[in-house]
Amino acid sequence: MTRQTSIKEALTMETDQDQETIVDLGAAPDGPAGGGVIETRRMSVYYGDFKAVADVSLNFASNQITALIGPSGCGKSTVLRSLNRMNDLIATARTEGEVMYHGENIYADDIDPVEVRRTIGMVFQKPNPFPKTIYENIAWGAKVNGFKGSKSDMGDLVQEALESAALWDEVKDKLQESGYSLSGGQQQRLCIARAIATKPDVILMDEPCSALDPIATLRIEELMLELKEAYSIIIVTHNMQQAARVSDKTAFFNVKLNEKGMRTGRLVEFSPTDQLFTSPTEKDTEDYITGRFG
Repeated sequence: MTRQTSIKEALTMETDQDQETIVDLGAAPDGPAGGGVIETRRMSVYYGDFKAVADVSLNFASNQITALIGPSGCGKSTVLRSLNRMNDLIATARTEGEVMYHGENIYADDIDPVEVRRTIGMVFQKPNPFPKTIYENIAWGAKVNGFKGSKSDMGDLVQEALESAALWDEVKDKLQESGYSLSGGQQQRLCIARAIATKPDVILMDEPCSALDPIATLRIEELMLELKEAYSIIIVTHNMQQAARVSDKTAFFNVKLNEKGMRTGRLVEFSPTDQLFTSPTEKDTEDYITGRFG
């Protein structure tokens, strides 16, 4: 990739930042240099003059699942979208601070946001398959990302992606049928397979189970646990039980009102999931997880 050459190329380069010890808020660093695949440094996100999220500093560990939880309007999805510059697609949005991906600031002027999104993929709240066949839903993303292999190579890539999303056995005999012919849970796994096909390093998931029934939700959760062996996963969820079941670390966000009554999301606590749900250090966290608000 160009930088508008290459953020991937930058990943192989040693930087001074890679040698820093980066500490999660209230948590020990992951390894000698923080161990994070993505780190936000005092990141704030605005929509016009409205500050949606303020001063978020987080270190997302490699090959772990990190959950972002909190009440509606606290900025969880805004934070998630900032991690691969999806907020750039909103005309009034701007981001301050830094978002470091393997030591490289993805908001630097010479970084192409399209390339960022190829490396840091996104799965949305509602399944959104393309109006194409199951096969083309996977192949299309590879093609637009410059896939140069043979037809046989493409077939292998499609199979690999569908197998990784635990969908191959269910669709291998109907690859030429529409993606819309699948159930809601299957469509969401198709979208995960589509994201995997572009060979990302990180997968962002914005409430991927909110539109699914309990059985489909369980399958997606099992899939996330399988995928973290190869990918780093960051998930927004309103379902605290889901966060407790699948995540290694959890970040709790809450809303604070300014003197004008404007709501701004702030990070309250970030720690290993077991610790956050059993012995939170902040009263706001305890009140939220025990159902006193939210």
